[in-house]
Amino acid sequence: MAGMRQLRHLAWALETVRHEGTPGNYIEAGVALGGTAALISRLRTPGRRLDLYDVFKVIPPPGAADGDDAHRRYEVIKSGRAVGIGGNEYYGYQNNLIDTVKANLRNYGASHDPIIFHEGLFEDTMHVEEPIAFAHIDCDWHDPVTLCLKRLFPVLAPGGIIVLDDYNSFQGCRTAVDDFLGRTANAERLFEEQSISLRKKIVHE
Repeated sequence: MAGMRQLRHLAWALETVRHEGTPGNYIEAGVALGGTAALISRLRTPGRRLDLYDVFKVIPPPGAADGDDAHRRYEVIKSGRAVGIGGNEYYGYQNNLIDTVKANLRNYGASHDPIIFHEGLFEDTMHVEEPIAFAHIDCDWHDPVTLCLKRLFPVLAPGGIIVLDDYNSFQGCRTAVDDFLGRTANAERLFEEQSISLRKKIVHE
């Protein structure tokens, strides 16, 4: 599900927090088939936990704060006509998606360290209290992006990085990120292509 530029962006962010020794665990919100989760698992600091959050079925619909682009895309998904990469079945239509993700992680050698699956809506499952070094937010629409930033940035370690996948793909995601940056003084924009990276500033006393 991921293009090469996206994977390079993720790898750069993961190598950065690992090289700098940023404390905390790792999170992905929006797992799809587990491809980026495998990369995160392989490049995280050894022994750090990876928490994966998803409904592991067809994604919930966009909301009032999303643009026509998101609503058009969801109509295709809801109709059953969406297709995956290479013309394969769209991942959300799979009956046992969580099992597919687990198999993909095993196939890519990414299941040897602690990986915890959180199945359900983010508002019900995402209650993070321990510090995190890195998070990948790939949930398309405005409201889940806003919720993830609200719940994850406060526990992001200084120097930690959040990569948001759909910044230049969906208007609602872009609006959510821009609004967050506008009201969060210790968040800085690092890198932008299709996705965007935010970093928590390190305050030197």
